[in-house]
Amino acid sequence: MPRHRDGAAVRLYCLPWAGSGASAYRPWARAFPASVEVVPVALPGRERRLREEPLRTVDALADALVPVLRADIDRPYALFGHSMGALIAFEAALRLTRDGLPPARLFVSGSRAPHRPLHYGGLHTLAPGPFLEAVRRFQPEPGGALDDDELAELFLPTLHVDFAAAETYRRPSDTQVACPVSAFGGDTDPLVDAADVAAWRLHTSGPFTSYSIEGGHLFVTTRERRMCELVSGELRDLPAGVPRTRS
Repeated sequence: MPRHRDGAAVRLYCLPWAGSGASAYRPWARAFPASVEVVPVALPGRERRLREEPLRTVDALADALVPVLRADIDRPYALFGHSMGALIAFEAALRLTRDGLPPARLFVSGSRAPHRPLHYGGLHTLAPGPFLEAVRRFQPEPGGALDDDELAELFLPTLHVDFAAAETYRRPSDTQVACPVSAFGGDTDPLVDAADVAAWRLHTSGPFTSYSIEGGHLFVTTRERRMCELVSGELRDLPAGVPRTRS
């Protein structure tokens, strides 16, 4: 994982959404103060790991990620994930807490709470052509890879696996992390509504905060500056006494 600010007080691991990669968060490194080290997480099947087979469930992604994080954690840290990334971050937080390495805060963005049902039938059940058309409609990203037919064809298998992982994921409403949770939702997101975001409150025994952000499903990119301001503010207010090393 990349290193930019080894002297930072807190590390922020960022998990990508379906079909995206670590590069989606590279601008964040410049947007945060020197006290925060932003670490974009690379998942199998994309970018520099394109030759690797994408993992097909949120649990499998979390299982692969946690040993890497466990070996890296040497200071207070937080997890941020958008859409599919939020679910992976939640599962990683559960596992790391069991290991005695709880995050100082969990940020979940653009995602339904783990116990909430989908509002639609599930895009991953569609044939490739209709699937891509639906993703372009629900998750538009001007200038993104999906705007180019050749690039879209290259990314389609990983994108399809990612949607299947996110759409089939479930956890009971009493599955909780102990750390504070901050949840973000787009006010015009066609995939995740305000009730989906508010329902994350059930998944923490700690403090909970929610934010409504202007934009659709990819508000994390269209409102990037606002997102970085909010996350940075939450990290600045971290409580004292967070473990800095593994026990």
